[in-house]
Amino acid sequence: MSMETYFGSDKFNLFQTITPFKGSKKGLFIYRIIVFIILCYGLYGSVYVTIHHNPHQDHDWIYFAYFTNQTYFGIMIYFMLGIINYYRDSKGTLKGRISNTYLHTLVHILYNILLPLAIIVTCVFWGLIFPKAETFYFNFNHWAQEIIQHLLQSVFLCIDWYFITIPTNYHHFLPMFIAGVAYLIYAQIYHAIFNVWIYKFLDPSQNSIWYIIYIGLITIWTLFGFVFAAIQKFKNRNREFVIDKESFKNEGFQII
Repeated sequence: MSMETYFGSDKFNLFQTITPFKGSKKGLFIYRIIVFIILCYGLYGSVYVTIHHNPHQDHDWIYFAYFTNQTYFGIMIYFMLGIINYYRDSKGTLKGRISNTYLHTLVHILYNILLPLAIIVTCVFWGLIFPKAETFYFNFNHWAQEIIQHLLQSVFLCIDWYFITIPTNYHHFLPMFIAGVAYLIYAQIYHAIFNVWIYKFLDPSQNSIWYIIYIGLITIWTLFGFVFAAIQKFKNRNREFVIDKESFKNEGFQII
């Protein structure tokens, strides 16, 4: 079984990413432009708050190391791809399939795991990190950044996800598992190089049950991949998938 078949990417095409099940392509395009502008301000805010950080902070610079920021860049790429694909479709140059099979599958995986990753960011930040955070030095940019990067990104993505219909299967739990393991490994390497723990709850010296925390995080990541696949299947149950007519013709099917 190929990687493409394993993840159901043979049923995925780029026309599905720009075609809402209700409303028009243009309406979704306008929504994505508005969201992208807001996300750009959030990106500026994330750099601003990194520079103007808590004066009690014991380190000067952590930016891309945060899982929040890594996921945020993924979300910006998601909306930028939607805008570009609409433009290409309007010019008649959009192809349903990406010529490289592996890249085609990776894009499909992105559309299946980005929302659950964003929701994890939102839940962890507001449930575990923000309640213990110091906000005495916050100004408008700080508050706007926290809201955009830790709340609105999930809301925007959830709305977009609801309107498009992307094929999925339960195998997409695997990229979620890999993302969790990869980030924990990345956090260890980052600490070894810079002697800074990106998140204090990942520091084994601060908690005698750190291994339970690590296993729990990976387990939650993985289970959420299963749950989200089930939710997406439920969402798609009465919808029709947009067909890439060109691919069907190339495979010898007749479109009536």
